[in-house]
Amino acid sequence: MNLLLDLGNSRLKWALNDNTTLIKQGKSLPHSELTTKQLTQLWQDLHPEKIGISCVGKTDLLRCIESVIDDLWGNTVLRFHAQTQAHAFDVQNGYLHPEKLGVDRWLALIAARQKTLTHTCIVDCGTAITVDILDTKGQHEGGLICAGLNLMQHALASHTADLPFSTQTHPTGLAKETNAAIYSGTLFAACGLIEHIMAKQPKNTTLLLTGGDAPLIAMHLNYPCTIESELVLQGLALTLQSFK
Repeated sequence: MNLLLDLGNSRLKWALNDNTTLIKQGKSLPHSELTTKQLTQLWQDLHPEKIGISCVGKTDLLRCIESVIDDLWGNTVLRFHAQTQAHAFDVQNGYLHPEKLGVDRWLALIAARQKTLTHTCIVDCGTAITVDILDTKGQHEGGLICAGLNLMQHALASHTADLPFSTQTHPTGLAKETNAAIYSGTLFAACGLIEHIMAKQPKNTTLLLTGGDAPLIAMHLNYPCTIESELVLQGLALTLQSFK
């Protein structure tokens, strides 16, 4: 059994796998709940053989996670920190400086390549929205980054005098009050980005969505898509298989 950890910009996702499939999905934790006590309680009964870590989050949170791993298992478990590569698992990194591509995006590309050999658009709908294109030969053609839904709403609240921040949901469309206007405006901005990119791709392009806001965004897209909620963890599981 392996322990997979995906420390993102806002949350820690974790799962257990047996080298082939995810066998247990752990509770996703926001950064505010990442404490040694909480993680110890979650993991104290586990006995992993390997631990795979993907980290784009804060280094102090990674240190917290590492300290819990040290306390629970010490040197008895193999520890693997995923790194972006120029080429692996039939995927060719398209960045001019391959190491600059976020490891979460790299792992999502690897997982996507194992799922389909078609021309593919991978969209992570998280704190940031990232878009990456993978061609039929496994060549990463590049990508885009913009603020995610929550971040767009926070930006409006932080940098304008009268626009509030709200977590409330609203019917979508032209709004007659401010919170609803922000809700639909940010949602449609995200959808517009994805649809603009998809319009420039070959006709049979596969659209894969991952990340916390994937289900919401998928409901409002004018393109068929598949939601793969744990694409990064799936890519991490693949890379961990080759780690001895």
